[in-house]
Amino acid sequence: MMSDHHHGTDGYDSAQPLVRIRLSECLREVKTGVGVDWRQYRVVGATREGIAPAKERVGKNPQRYKPVSPGTIFYNPMRILIGSIAMIDDGEEPAITSPDYVVFTTRAGTLHHKFFYYWLRSISGATFIRRLARGAVRERLMFPRLSAAEVEMPRWDVQMSFIRKMALIDRARAAAIAQLTELDRFPALLLRDAFSGDR
Repeated sequence: MMSDHHHGTDGYDSAQPLVRIRLSECLREVKTGVGVDWRQYRVVGATREGIAPAKERVGKNPQRYKPVSPGTIFYNPMRILIGSIAMIDDGEEPAITSPDYVVFTTRAGTLHHKFFYYWLRSISGATFIRRLARGAVRERLMFPRLSAAEVEMPRWDVQMSFIRKMALIDRARAAAIAQLTELDRFPALLLRDAFSGDR
């Protein structure tokens, strides 16, 4: 089953009207390699946890590695069924990824990249992927089949509302983690004080 450590979209207001869209009209595949400047970029891959440094070294044709900039979604077509999907978030450094990966961007005003990424990693997205995946030996999902599909999505304004709420949650989570990190330091500080004789 697909991991959903990142935010799912199954919790958005289901009372909002949905719009049926053709993915071919709002997804743009990134096919061209990064070229001779490949050394300037970090190499990343997609795991069930999302984006991660690539495990394997750059191959024989590094110029073919695909550029992934903020707002870009990419996945391993052979491992998408277990949730190997990632996204370069806004504000993150651009990178490159394997030429074997499916890499694409979304069309603003119709499909928000963050919303679609969260949706792909949700239960609904996992069902959608399983329905599309094909393969005689090993199931996979290539871009032509993905882009040929139709999906029902909330209107653009509803997607934006969801993204704003998720940003608030992310900030609250980051603040909570920072506080926990600070609290973790207290036992060491107390021990140091105890051994130094401070009261």
